[in-house]
Amino acid sequence: MRDWPSNPELRYMHAVFLDRDGTINVDTHYPHDYKLLEVIPEAYEGMKILSELPLDIIVVSNQAGIKLGIFTKDQMSRFNEELRIRIERYGGRIDAFYYCPHLEPKNLKKGQTPCNCSKPAPGMLLEAANDFDIDLSKSFIIGDKTSDIAAGMAVGCTGILVKTGKAGKEEGFLPIKIDHLAENLYEAAIMVKTFIDEEYSDTKDLSKKFVIQQVS
Repeated sequence: MRDWPSNPELRYMHAVFLDRDGTINVDTHYPHDYKLLEVIPEAYEGMKILSELPLDIIVVSNQAGIKLGIFTKDQMSRFNEELRIRIERYGGRIDAFYYCPHLEPKNLKKGQTPCNCSKPAPGMLLEAANDFDIDLSKSFIIGDKTSDIAAGMAVGCTGILVKTGKAGKEEGFLPIKIDHLAENLYEAAIMVKTFIDEEYSDTKDLSKKFVIQQVS
């Protein structure tokens, strides 16, 4: 489900998808009070670097706290708004927020079927790809949980696991291969920039994966 914006603006055909809690802001266990929002220090500079790249920056976040009755959708939206304001104040940007309000696989009772949008399912990425006309095979996903990386892998994104937050050791973590590991969002952003710079510098093969184009 898309929380913001109400009307997507098509700018790029590629994206970097970001987990929220534990990747951009401190994960305080179902964070939802905007007054208690704490951005991970290195995330500010990381977001600024990503904002200078020709990519849509889209946050995709499991928000099972809504279904669990811990907070409301409005509280989540206010938290997202405050996060966006702080990132913009530092010179970065966030182009969209997507969320899943359903129970995560770890919360399900035996026999219950998980939804198609709670990571590691790729539903949020697929919805965003449809809204923003994104080529997922030429996009990235950054998160602190194996479920983040698995969601990206399911649709062909390049995944980068950060060591902040759960650092890939969340409850029910998935035994997947992690190809790219970063200390924090700043280091992950540098990695994304390097991937893109290397593809731009290779003018002989324009079919390579990360050649990025802006929507005209």
